[in-house]
Amino acid sequence: MLIKRFIYRFIQLKNWYWPNYYAIYKKRISLKLRAPLCNQYTIVSGKGKLIIGGGCEFGFKLGGRFRYGSIEIQPRYKNAVVIIEDRVSTNNNLFICAAKYIEIGQSTVIGEAVTIMDHEAHGIAPDLRRQIGEIGEVKIGKNVWIGNNVIILKNSVIGDNTIIAAGAVVSGTFPSDVIIGGIPAKVIRNI
Repeated sequence: MLIKRFIYRFIQLKNWYWPNYYAIYKKRISLKLRAPLCNQYTIVSGKGKLIIGGGCEFGFKLGGRFRYGSIEIQPRYKNAVVIIEDRVSTNNNLFICAAKYIEIGQSTVIGEAVTIMDHEAHGIAPDLRRQIGEIGEVKIGKNVWIGNNVIILKNSVIGDNTIIAAGAVVSGTFPSDVIIGGIPAKVIRNI
């Protein structure tokens, strides 16, 4: 039992350190306490800064598409910042891409195949499609539950204790203690 636990912990650390050696070496990753537990292969790419709080866990070995995906956190540009506070837990195949600023509050739980972006990947006008579009920010409050297949877009602010229903497309400001869902997301009811 002890050997099995040791092997599993070794795999969790390998899923973190092996793909992120260069980012750690270049000091693009800042850890409050220790490396997060990575149950799925986790990649940090981009030129920006990632700050991770203590007690975070990425991926779930029994979760959806565990063997065939990865978690990617991408502070894409030099001034981009992604902050993941204490005790954030995610399921598999998370994609976070920041051009400016994304913050995820403590004790947030994130479902499988969630995408969080603070910018439009491409310009809207036909001659600007090879350039980055409008850039905003994303702020997710504390103790938020984000369901599977949710997409959170630029300029989104989500209050504390909010639940985001599976498959929602979130854009805008939402209060604390509500359930939101739909395309586009709207408040369904208070908690």
